[in-house]
Amino acid sequence: MSVRPRILSGVQPSGTLHLGNYFGAIRRHVAMQDEGECFFFIADYHALTSLRDPRALREHTRDVALTYLAVGLDPGRCVFYRQSDVPEVTELSWLLATVTGMGLLERAHSYKEKVARGITPSVGLFTYPVLMAADILAPQADLVPVGQDQDQHVEMTRDIAQLFNNAFCPSDPVFKLPVAKIGEGARVPGTTFEKGTVLQVVTAFAPRRNDDGGLVDVDSYVRAVRTLVVELLAAHGEERLRSTEDLAGLLDQEHARRFPWLDVVERALRVVAEHPGEQAIATPRHDAVGVEFYVALDRVLFLTKNSRRVAAKMSKSQGNTIPIFDEGKSLKKKVMGIETRLVDLADPLDWREDIVFALYELVATPGELAAMRANYERGGFGFGNAKKALLEKLDALFAPFRDKRKALAADPSLVEDVLRDGAKRARAVIGATLESARAACGLGRPR
Repeated sequence: MSVRPRILSGVQPSGTLHLGNYFGAIRRHVAMQDEGECFFFIADYHALTSLRDPRALREHTRDVALTYLAVGLDPGRCVFYRQSDVPEVTELSWLLATVTGMGLLERAHSYKEKVARGITPSVGLFTYPVLMAADILAPQADLVPVGQDQDQHVEMTRDIAQLFNNAFCPSDPVFKLPVAKIGEGARVPGTTFEKGTVLQVVTAFAPRRNDDGGLVDVDSYVRAVRTLVVELLAAHGEERLRSTEDLAGLLDQEHARRFPWLDVVERALRVVAEHPGEQAIATPRHDAVGVEFYVALDRVLFLTKNSRRVAAKMSKSQGNTIPIFDEGKSLKKKVMGIETRLVDLADPLDWREDIVFALYELVATPGELAAMRANYERGGFGFGNAKKALLEKLDALFAPFRDKRKALAADPSLVEDVLRDGAKRARAVIGATLESARAACGLGRPR
């Protein structure tokens, strides 16, 4: 008989959970209870890197627990606990920190992104990957479900585990190496298109030499490109330049003329709402250099792909979410307020760039989706009718979960009882890992 893999995942209690959380992760977590021995935790320690409100942290933690229990997580079939109730994890994070190099932490995508956005990093934010590694390694997880863009977290955990094993116990490793379980979680669009008045430029070029044969000065290059973008905006009105694709085409032409000695191997343009600062981040690559920086714009640009507007990812930071348990007038207001293009009622609608259709696809049957697509392509249907259909499907899907959540919330002690029991079960496993790690370091009793 095959051994069931141990699966671990956590969710940060940073705010009210929304449809992006449900379709992107929570639904998968519930299904995984049949796939292995699951450890799911609420990462309240991690939330402290951005949340400074004690009452809000407690409320968000309770909300996460109620949400998971309401949508089908069974604490009898998995280990469900609060991170701060298992102190062994934080002790383990210190042991791991003693072998983790600063260079490894500086390569973390999330850390670099926040620095580029002008956020002053705390020590906690910088060492975030070490605590995350402890979360994963403490219960000796085999699989860690992540999205396509998050597998670096697991790779860093593997690196840290190997550093520890090599340093203290090469012949009898304490930690197994976890594997990322790349999932099929949906990218859930928010209620708005992605647009803004600040341009994020991510580019890579080779060789790193200018027309005089010397090394390219990254700061000088960034200043030149910023000036170029401003010049292009001044030279082209809004009727010519309304999207990132419009700007990318113009930028490519003029960039090639002004910097003929640079071979651009990669460039991506994105728009954001807030300017994170003038700092540029340069990352050496093989025979190239990658640079990321921001440019203030004098108009709103839409992020586009293949000439179609791109929906912003559903995110609390963008204020474009639909909470899982919204109902009544609040739910209706959010659905009917979804951003759409301005078109005549008689015109066909482009379902491929429409947010309403993308959300409807998450909740409709294949037959219902085909019918909706036909309505879009026929014309004379209107976004208002599409929004009403979406509202009806969302209300029907989440109504049973809402009812269950209300029943669970009526018992004030239920959540605490569930989390404390989960922590007790988690500590039985994690405590053994910590003792082995302590002994390997020369702390406590020998192994």
